Amino acid sequence: MTKSIFRNLSIRKKLFLSHFMILLITVIVIILSVKVNDNRKEMHQMMNQLDDIRNNIGKQSAARQAFLMNERFTESFYITGTSESINIYQKMVKQIDSSLVLINENKIASKSPIAEKIVSITRNIHAQEAFFERIVDSVKQLGMKDYGLIGALVQLKNELENSKLMNLADINQLDVLANDYLLNRNEKAAIQFDSLARKLVFTYGNNPSAETILDQYRKTFVRIVKLERSIGNNSEVGLQNELLAQSKNNDDQLLATIQSVNVLFEANLDQLETIFYSLLGIILVIGLLLSYLVSNAITKPLIQLNLATKEVVETKFKDDINPDFIDESRTDEIGQLATNFNLAIRKIRRSIKIIQDKSESLQSKNKQLLENEETLKLIGSQKDQFLSIISHDMRAPLTSIVSFLDYYKNNFKSFTAAEIEFVSTNLNTHVKKVLEMLDGLLLWSKAQTGEIQMNLQPIDLAQTITDVVAVLNQSAINKKIKIETNLHSQLIWADKNMTALIIRNTLSNAVKYSNEQSVIEVNTKRNKTNAFVIIKDTGVGMNQDTLSKLFESNSSFTTFGTANEKGIGLGLLLCKNFMDKMNGSIEIESVAGEGTTVNLLFPLVSRGD
Repeated sequence: MTKSIFRNLSIRKKLFLSHFMILLITVIVIILSVKVNDNRKEMHQMMNQLDDIRNNIGKQSAARQAFLMNERFTESFYITGTSESINIYQKMVKQIDSSLVLINENKIASKSPIAEKIVSITRNIHAQEAFFERIVDSVKQLGMKDYGLIGALVQLKNELENSKLMNLADINQLDVLANDYLLNRNEKAAIQFDSLARKLVFTYGNNPSAETILDQYRKTFVRIVKLERSIGNNSEVGLQNELLAQSKNNDDQLLATIQSVNVLFEANLDQLETIFYSLLGIILVIGLLLSYLVSNAITKPLIQLNLATKEVVETKFKDDINPDFIDESRTDEIGQLATNFNLAIRKIRRSIKIIQDKSESLQSKNKQLLENEETLKLIGSQKDQFLSIISHDMRAPLTSIVSFLDYYKNNFKSFTAAEIEFVSTNLNTHVKKVLEMLDGLLLWSKAQTGEIQMNLQPIDLAQTITDVVAVLNQSAINKKIKIETNLHSQLIWADKNMTALIIRNTLSNAVKYSNEQSVIEVNTKRNKTNAFVIIKDTGVGMNQDTLSKLFESNSSFTTFGTANEKGIGLGLLLCKNFMDKMNGSIEIESVAGEGTTVNLLFPLVSRGD
């Protein structure tokens, strides 16, 4: 027999070695998974920060637009030197700086080309902030109404009008041109204003005061035009347009950076995935090889021991374990087990003869005793139930019959036709109840003793239900109860008579315990293997204690119906027994005062049946 390196290792050590390898593989996979997750987390954090910067830049643009379109024309800006949009802009600046700090702290930010793009974005954002600060300063200088250069322009115009040093028509002409430029940004009006002002300066050259004020008026307007052009009053030049271009450039760079992070993320993920699967393949091969060696070292001697024990059993313990299967020189648990097994075989040989002699006799007697015990238990249970039903449920109708007969015997000569009909009707009712109870008892007894023959065959479930509803419909009509059906034609594998009895009992109970003017629903459903019959009423229902007693075979449980109907308490037991015989099931759900739902499950006829 070939000896291996694992041969004399104990099974405990072999199992420890195999579990250690599994644990090692698990640790390696976990470490790699943690690394992948950390890397993905850093990339997601960077992309989130870049998205935050984009959103904040968008808010900055909205704030700038609100300032330039609205707040620059409010007096509060020139009084306080700031506005709500400027405050929002400065708040966004701080948030962008915070995001940039977090991005620079991220390990991904140091990788090319992301590092260069982050630096470019930072420079552009700071340049954009400088552009906006210049626009705000220019707007403050420009002013409006009584503030800034526009306020000075208005003041000089008033001074010219009040001094009466110039013709009022000339002043008005200059004012029209100035307003045309300021309101409509008409460059032609600005040129005409400058030309007219220079001409008027020459015209009023002989009046030093008028010449001085007029020259200041022209220079102030020229400064206003330069500031407006600096801020940007068309789609091509100015700080405002440069700022828009810078914002678009920032957004493009942010998108490019996000794309670079995504590309890096995908490349990194592909690389890690390659490493992961490669390492997993290597580990799997090594694990399978080691598992095979360890499992072979453990299971091979066990298989050999199993073959040896089978040989011993086949020879009825006449010989010891064959040394060809188990090497007697083994020092592990298998060798010890073989030695102890041989000792046990020798003891078994001495006892087996005695055991064989007594075993057959004891087994036969024990089997007979068990069968007798089960038979006695069944007979005792049936006897008790019979006596209980006869002494309680049948006593009342029989007593009523005797009472009616005695009364009739003593007074029949004085009976009117109506009284005779009344007595006859009641006697007929009570006799039918006794017959119904006797039929139920007989059917239940046959079911318990196995005398009822079951004939499983394909039957139409919908037709069976329709037939039962037709029989019970008059009883329902008498109680002003409506039976509604929603049936689907389907073949089930069942006994036709048992199926009709089950549906009749459950539907009869629904009628029995339903109130007048109520509705009983009978629906069918199916799945791939089973058909379902659902009978639902809104009658008196049952509590949980009553539900728990419905299918107890050692007791008969019945209550009066809504019209004082009385049964023998065996209907549901018969239903349960028959459903079990047909490989079906019955389940009942009920709530006291709300109603009861009975669910019947029948096996469908399959294509192979």
